[in-house]
Amino acid sequence: MKRLTRYSHSSQDVTSVYSRSKGFTIVELLVVMAIGLVIAAMSIPVVQSALSSMRLNSAVTSISTTISKTRYRAIRNSDIYTLAISTPLNTYVVADVSANVVDRVEPLPSLVAINGGGAAVYTYTFCPNGIVYGAGGTCVNNANLPPALSATYKTRQTNINVSTVGNVTTTIIH
Repeated sequence: MKRLTRYSHSSQDVTSVYSRSKGFTIVELLVVMAIGLVIAAMSIPVVQSALSSMRLNSAVTSISTTISKTRYRAIRNSDIYTLAISTPLNTYVVADVSANVVDRVEPLPSLVAINGGGAAVYTYTFCPNGIVYGAGGTCVNNANLPPALSATYKTRQTNINVSTVGNVTTTIIH
């Protein structure tokens, strides 16, 4: 036989059920949000530093790659090429001196200063035998050494050196 159980539905029973319900109070939510804001504020300098490094590394890689590609073009085509990097315009242009053909002007990554950002043009001369000289556009009797470059973004600096045999090396200064 079934036994009947009697339930009471008084107003006291209803309020006690609601007061014992699970959840977070507004104070607990505000504490968690405050902790999250503190952690986010602490990470901002780290993110900014990483972005500065990436921007500078991108510019240095772009310049180094352009130097290497121009040297390989000179060797492959058996022609004299020049690479002129213009700091006031923040651009570079490659020219085939033998054929008197100039490529289109290419922009360098913005916000990165080359050699302090002063108004100058840095020219490399690439010979068909792979030798690299400075300005002059000739491979005979050219005593100019390849120019040394320094790329700077905010407080970071990287030096770019090209040897006379075409090796491109980069050195992070700070």
